[in-house]
Amino acid sequence: MSRLTTALLSLGIALVATGCVTRTVTRFEDNQKSPLTLLEVKKQTSYVIAPGPIVYQFYMCQDMGEKLVCKLSCDGKNDVVCPAATGGGAMTTSNVR
Repeated sequence: MSRLTTALLSLGIALVATGCVTRTVTRFEDNQKSPLTLLEVKKQTSYVIAPGPIVYQFYMCQDMGEKLVCKLSCDGKNDVVCPAATGGGAMTTSNVR
């Protein structure tokens, strides 16, 4: 292949693979009995050519004074069943405790 063809092919692959990830907190809930917070996050990946998947993730966060330390609890990739979004855009109650 010529250098121009290789460069165009590389550029095309880079455009398809390049994406932007946005995370939006859809809900948070503080535990009244302990310094824990549950976060529901909507993660959307957008590619140059087409929009990517929307994944709802759930984080369990511990209050460490001036900051929250969060750990991913559920994102649909493990054996825990995550709640699904409802038609109105609101989330169902989380099964993560």
